[in-house]
Amino acid sequence: MVTLLLIDDDKDFTEFFVAAIEESGIKCQVLNQSKKILQYNLTGIDHIIIDLLMPDFDGLQILRFLKESRYSRYISVTSGQDQSILNAAREICQLHQLNFHSVLKKPFDLSCLDALIIDHVDGGIIIEKPKPLIKNDTELLEQLKLAISTQSLEVYFQPKVDMVSYEIQGFEALARWNLDGAFIPPTQFIPLAERSGLIGKLTEVIVEKSLRYFTQFKHLLAHPNLSINFSALELGQSNLPDLLISKIEQHNMASEQITLEITETVMLQKNTLSLEVLARLRLMGFKLSIDDFGAGYSSVNMLQNGPFTELKIDRAFISELDKSDQSRIIVNSVVQMAKKLNLNVVAEGIEEQTIVDELIKMNCLTGQGYLFSRPMPLQDVIIWLENRFTSK
Repeated sequence: MVTLLLIDDDKDFTEFFVAAIEESGIKCQVLNQSKKILQYNLTGIDHIIIDLLMPDFDGLQILRFLKESRYSRYISVTSGQDQSILNAAREICQLHQLNFHSVLKKPFDLSCLDALIIDHVDGGIIIEKPKPLIKNDTELLEQLKLAISTQSLEVYFQPKVDMVSYEIQGFEALARWNLDGAFIPPTQFIPLAERSGLIGKLTEVIVEKSLRYFTQFKHLLAHPNLSINFSALELGQSNLPDLLISKIEQHNMASEQITLEITETVMLQKNTLSLEVLARLRLMGFKLSIDDFGAGYSSVNMLQNGPFTELKIDRAFISELDKSDQSRIIVNSVVQMAKKLNLNVVAEGIEEQTIVDELIKMNCLTGQGYLFSRPMPLQDVIIWLENRFTSK
């Protein structure tokens, strides 16, 4: 049986919540005194729902405790506080690399629990528990070195779609790592590669596989464009443009078909070499994109000083577009700014048609996300494209 843990000091609310949840066949445990979480046995708890405003030990302190305890199951937050605080709590969850599920804003009625109940009862989120990941960075680093040297890192592809015509505008290549049956997220192994000086070798493996795989299905595309992620750290390599030209020539591709997405996992230093590398890449015909715009260290600085052709709006803003006025204002402002700068705009992390409708109103017409397709391995991409072709 699925088991939830509700941490909330409001006894009337917890009685209402438990009655509604358990009527659906879900077991619910309750903590009215939040500090008791410090001694609580979390084994077998599939989902923790936390009220943010509690005496002695508030919800944000609980989130930090769960991070330090390496709790890996689902977490939701609830509160009657301002929506901006709830949004901040969600962001903190993600920064802690906790498995965030949803926000429940008080006061709410039974209808607000529908999605939560359906997820659990219908099997939407309760899946086989993942195998534990290697927790020690030193051990994981040794495994990463091996994965790079044996080229066992994989590449998946996710389409970029015209949201009006649903025509495919290209694909993004995404690094994936499966270690002994456990999925290691890029948010874990990419920063590790950057810190340890392995990012250059890792990117070389991903670039080679991305180009080799892409040539096997680009003939199925009206717009055979490929985006590849690069760390801002790699802009310190003066020979990067020449290496990329050599790679694409080996695979009979043109530089105009390649977009380099610069990720801001580290601060991009404003220096002559970085700007020179970016300018040379543009002179050679490569397109340049700022990835996760708005969530990095220096997005606006990069936009002002680099010869970019595209920006991708971070999923944190896109996912809340139909719920948050703040997100809607920010996204609209970014889109209008980009249009005035003659930049292509791509919205990341689209999962709902309502988000598409909002973006089209803003004249943001290119999107990427689970609504269109999850990232796919090579063979699945080919089947997916062939099915689209035959269904037309």
